[in-house]
Amino acid sequence: MRVRTHLTLLAAAVFLPLILGSAIAISLVLDAERHAVQRSMQELARATVLAMDQELTAAIASGQALATSVALNRSDFPTFYAQARAANAGSPRHTALLRPDAQQLFNTVLPYGEAIREPTAASRRRVRAVLERDRPVISDLVIGSASRRYVVSVELPVRLADGSRMLLDQWVEARHLNALLPKEVQPSWMVTVFDRDASIIARNREWSTHVATQPQADLRQAILSGRDTVTTEGRDGEQLVRVLARSALSGWTASVAVPAAELEATAGHAVSLIAATLLCAVGLACVGAFLFSRRLLVATEYLGAATEGMAEGWLPPPADLRITELNKLQAVMQAVSTRLIRTETSRRRHLAEVQAARSSAEAQNRAKDEFLAMLGHELRNPLGAISSAIALIQMGVKGEQAERAHQIIGRQSRHLAHLVDDLLDANRVLSGRVTLAPVPLDLAVAVRDAAMTLQGATAEHRVELALAPVRVQADPTRLAQIVGNLVENAAKYTPAGGQIRITTRSAGGMGELEVLDDGKGIDADLLPRIWDVFVQGKVLSRAQGGLGIGLAVVKSLVEQQGGSVEANSAGAQCGSRFTVRLPLAPAATAIQPDSAAPGSDAGTALRGLRVLVVEDNGDLRDMMCALLQSRGSTVLGAADGRSAIALAAQQRPALAFVDIDLPDMSGYDVARALQAQGGIRLVAVTGYGQAGDVQRALEAGFARHLKKPVRLEELEQAAFETGAAGHLDTL
Repeated sequence: MRVRTHLTLLAAAVFLPLILGSAIAISLVLDAERHAVQRSMQELARATVLAMDQELTAAIASGQALATSVALNRSDFPTFYAQARAANAGSPRHTALLRPDAQQLFNTVLPYGEAIREPTAASRRRVRAVLERDRPVISDLVIGSASRRYVVSVELPVRLADGSRMLLDQWVEARHLNALLPKEVQPSWMVTVFDRDASIIARNREWSTHVATQPQADLRQAILSGRDTVTTEGRDGEQLVRVLARSALSGWTASVAVPAAELEATAGHAVSLIAATLLCAVGLACVGAFLFSRRLLVATEYLGAATEGMAEGWLPPPADLRITELNKLQAVMQAVSTRLIRTETSRRRHLAEVQAARSSAEAQNRAKDEFLAMLGHELRNPLGAISSAIALIQMGVKGEQAERAHQIIGRQSRHLAHLVDDLLDANRVLSGRVTLAPVPLDLAVAVRDAAMTLQGATAEHRVELALAPVRVQADPTRLAQIVGNLVENAAKYTPAGGQIRITTRSAGGMGELEVLDDGKGIDADLLPRIWDVFVQGKVLSRAQGGLGIGLAVVKSLVEQQGGSVEANSAGAQCGSRFTVRLPLAPAATAIQPDSAAPGSDAGTALRGLRVLVVEDNGDLRDMMCALLQSRGSTVLGAADGRSAIALAAQQRPALAFVDIDLPDMSGYDVARALQAQGGIRLVAVTGYGQAGDVQRALEAGFARHLKKPVRLEELEQAAFETGAAGHLDTL
């Protein structure tokens, strides 16, 4: 028997079991790939359930905290309403208080005292059941009595001091829950959340179309029966594999659906690769066995050397083996080696690209987190000032203190408007390009004003002001933020009764602001990193902890205004000193006041005018009408475009302030209709403030374009500039 025959039989004896075993292995791999995809679906479904549970847990916690309110216990509902509004500030949650007959006493989505429609019979049954169970209950998807939108609620029974029972309802719109769904999912994967009755609460595709609808019968049966996986037919006839996960907290079900064809294709791809690799290996082995039979000894030596070289990434020089088949094998090995080298190079390059992409994604995620932290921090400062001023007014202060509190509210409200303008351009903020408006100002006055707004934060400390007048060039809003961050930082790390000294002076051609405290100081190992984002020392009270961004914000804002800031501390329990240096204002420029008052002509432009206010927001419309009436105008109000046109035809106003976004028609159409009546000056009042919005308003016939929020001075100036004062009310 020839060598070739022996090798053929040997190959058959080796490869037949190998092929059989490989077929079994391929089948197992196919199943494993399917299970891997299903595990990914299960993890996504569990993550969805966890996101819903976190939001509901937060609602339960806030409701339980509100249930301990003294105002609620003594039936002081107006005060409790204010407490609920404050507790829900910055969150998507709202609060309602219901009697045992399910009638809402108030709902924080509406002003206190506004009438709320009577409850349905289903609402009465639900409230009665919750009170009987006497423990918090998470509802299914319902339509809110006050909001008339789809909501879910956490309902907590409470008992007041007089023995009466109430139901405290913390509710969240389904639209917000829909926003909590995972974003990074495959385009063909569908994530859905169902309530206990299998109604759709959230859906990552076409939510507005499918919310509150019921799924097909087979899927609904699977949800209600508690199954974990099910294969259903989609609305378009496509077979879908669904993985279900249930929440022990709410009883809701999260579903992740993947087309069955895609699932099989994903699993089959890996199997095809394994099968192709196996076939390639078998073929090469057979060819090698055939060539080996022709030149056994020479080929063994050469191929042994070649194999060693390939393992190390190189091959011996080509040799003439005097056999065509062996020479071909040699060429094949050379080509395979080249491909292996290229493949390895490509693999390393792709690995580096993947690592770079991951680093970039992590950096972007960090930038997003830092950006969100910056938003919250920038908004808290003016809100804190307004809250402090309101607290003074509520304490019943009179005279100069009350006037000062009103000035603070006005100034900080304008600061908030400026901040919102900056926040609208998120790309600039993320890139560190926040718009600054430096003006000449007295640093001592600015610091004194900021210190007044921080009286609540420093109430337990001795604050000493040593303020020498010094003119600097700085943005007033950002300067107040810098002072607030430094003083709050000093208060946070200084025990009650400690001293905080704030000094302003001119030194070295710069204006200096110094905040000195005798608190716990800064450790030597922390001092070099004190300006980094999220870095902070241990606070004296856990309740005073922050995100660790205040000092980073200070450094960024100071440097963007051409200044510098430094921190010094002798160590633990030795206090700390923060010094801010800002450029001095040019000698020839005057210090700018907070706001410019309108001219004397503009201040009387509204007197005697008949004015039409077109605004669908009732509160805003009432306030604008009250402001205009305070200036002697006869004011007409309309909530939509058609009633505004009819009212203008009857009353013939001289001036109209028109909102652009109206429920029945656009403000542009209203402007054209009013312009056709003749004799009416038109001013657009809207939240849209881009250059294109202004141009559209002018093209529609508006003489002026005002961006919300609008101050009384702007209304007077608009009346003056449009010439409406020449058309006085003749009634």
